Amino acid sequence: MELPAQLEFATLPLMNLRTSVWSFEDGLRHQAAFRPPHVRKFLAMYTSEWDAIVTDPRLMRVPVDDHLVHRGDGVFETILFDGGRIFLLEPHLTRLRHSAAQIGLDFQASDEHLKTVLQDLFSVASVDRALARVLVGRGPGGFSVDPAESLSPSLYIVVYQAAPPFMESHPGGAKVVFSQVPPKSGILATVKTCNYLPNALMKAEASRAGAHFAVGVDETGHVTESFTENIAAVDESGALVIPPPDRHLPGTTLQRVSELADAAGIPVHIRKLTPDEVRGMKELLVIGTTARVTSVTDLEGQPFPIGPVGKQLARMLDEDILNADSKSTH
Repeated sequence: MELPAQLEFATLPLMNLRTSVWSFEDGLRHQAAFRPPHVRKFLAMYTSEWDAIVTDPRLMRVPVDDHLVHRGDGVFETILFDGGRIFLLEPHLTRLRHSAAQIGLDFQASDEHLKTVLQDLFSVASVDRALARVLVGRGPGGFSVDPAESLSPSLYIVVYQAAPPFMESHPGGAKVVFSQVPPKSGILATVKTCNYLPNALMKAEASRAGAHFAVGVDETGHVTESFTENIAAVDESGALVIPPPDRHLPGTTLQRVSELADAAGIPVHIRKLTPDEVRGMKELLVIGTTARVTSVTDLEGQPFPIGPVGKQLARMLDEDILNADSKSTH
């Protein structure tokens, strides 16, 4: 009887293999010597697999059979730590749970547990400013597309060095282009899942164009968002204009900037914008956790000023981030 191909291969003498086969001890020796320079910015990681924090990047690993890895089946948040405080923690956790519920991910860890782990991670990291990437996966269990295959949800939190705010490292402002990448639709547009291929393609598109950010345009001809940031504009009256969150992620930082603007007497208008309407605005802004409030000074060759409203919003957000009195509320 002829054996199936996979069994025939399994019976081949090891001397005929052309790829190294390592033992567990071989793997450990390789890991001990694995020190690429980019991992220096990885400061600490928590994994629910061990229910522990590690600080050696060689231990910062995710199981390959977690559906988070091979299907993008999971949700995440990126949280800023600056000036001794975790910024907008409650809104981030609320959105994390909303995202998980939207994709039917039964995530049981309590907010108290998440807060404790985050506080411990930032303490271990021992830096003034850092970012935490909170990843909730469907969990390990196999390699099919079926979510039921996963045994239980996974939690991974990595704290890593934060780059300076964009306007601090780019005081001349940002260059922006409109994207040709089709935007997400339905719940995928408004839920922060780990499937970020369109976002990655937008970033690559911007880089090829020599731009810092790319802005999406949906099939109805209205702007959506950038790859990890929201878009806002200032109209002729000095009002802050924000596209409605029906085709883009409702940003936590954008929401906070809207609240600060309202408190400062700056009108906030929610309405759709076409690319031509964007070109007619007085100021154009990119707003997000890492971008903070970034002024656009070049939109596909059209100059924009670093205007007074953008400057004021940037200053108010920076003060809010460092305001020790609001630790418990944001």
